[in-house]
Amino acid sequence: MKTYISLLLFLGLPFSIFAQIASRIHHPNVQTAFIQASDKYLYPNVVLEMGSENAASLQFDDLGLTYPSYYFRLIHCQADWKPSPLADIEYLSDFNDIPLRNPASSLGTKVPYLHYSVPIPSLKVSGNYVAMVYNKRNKQDTVLCVRFSVAEKQVALQTAFSFAKTNALRATHQTIDFKLHIPPQLNYTGDDQLTIQVRQNHQSTNLLKKIPPGQFNVQENSLSFPFFGQENAFPGSNEFRLIDLRSSQQKLSYVDQLITGEKINSVNAQVEMEQGLYPYIQRNDLNGAYVIESYENRENPLQADYVRCTFRLKPYDITEEVYVVGAFNDYNLDSPLQFNPSTGLLESTQIIKQGIYNYQFKSKNPSNTTLEGNYAQTENFYEILIYFQKPGTRYDSLVGYTNFTSH
Repeated sequence: MKTYISLLLFLGLPFSIFAQIASRIHHPNVQTAFIQASDKYLYPNVVLEMGSENAASLQFDDLGLTYPSYYFRLIHCQADWKPSPLADIEYLSDFNDIPLRNPASSLGTKVPYLHYSVPIPSLKVSGNYVAMVYNKRNKQDTVLCVRFSVAEKQVALQTAFSFAKTNALRATHQTIDFKLHIPPQLNYTGDDQLTIQVRQNHQSTNLLKKIPPGQFNVQENSLSFPFFGQENAFPGSNEFRLIDLRSSQQKLSYVDQLITGEKINSVNAQVEMEQGLYPYIQRNDLNGAYVIESYENRENPLQADYVRCTFRLKPYDITEEVYVVGAFNDYNLDSPLQFNPSTGLLESTQIIKQGIYNYQFKSKNPSNTTLEGNYAQTENFYEILIYFQKPGTRYDSLVGYTNFTSH
């Protein structure tokens, strides 16, 4: 342990081995940071297949236009997102701490910005990673951190989705069952080697809280999990709200007002209501994700502008702080909506890039279902991640991964 702490101090990292590294933008000029994989839909906690990480990249914008001296490094983490004890050379084929030069400039936008695209280098081991950008060779001056994972295909998974079985939860919750098929070469000896995460809609905080001890079948080399108390039940929540901000010239879906400005355009979103007061309505959504795109210039993402968007909620019986969340802000509860006496609405104004956005309203009280409702019929996106500490190693490998929707 002393050697591990000394290594982190030598590297100058601003993280403790006892602290999780969260996805977060730390600099006010930096916006829209994400890992771009092959999918055009953007969301946090991207999972890449081992060997395909070269096709992915870290993307972000700098609105400061000062051409800062940014550096990029990757940090390998354990299953709980605390830094692992691995040295750079143990998980990287190339050098760490890469200077970021020659960003691309936005084209014809009212809000000018520099766009950075940083390829993810080849990796030697699977598991969790944090893409970190820092300023002027000073790792304490962290600009941003973005989580992602790299998965192997050693453990196969069988999954089953159903509505909750108890009367109390049947109308509001969804259950996930799964079985692992573990190859003999992994030398599985017990549950203490495993960390299993089941999460909903890419959210690192929306996980199953308790997974019972597994039952190992020697003949099948399989591991099943008997959920007797509905520990595998997720609240169904509701379909995400949507706003289409792709156009600077016309109002698209769920835009109430478009105000043209000299330096930045402003958008007032449609006034929303608390959905938990009404029956479930099926509608298509992106399961919380977003897409960066300009309606007038779809072929060139550098022509996507920034807009000032005001999200608006008509309060009915709200007694606690409310936040607007989605993949676009990694579901962070940072700035609550404020009451605007001139409109009688709760409002939150944010600078975001042109595109299509899913979002929800959320409070810090998990039992508050009035804002969005809670319905078993909701389509949700689920992922199961299997971490394994191989005998003789000091880190968590991600040896199995699958995803599916609830319908």
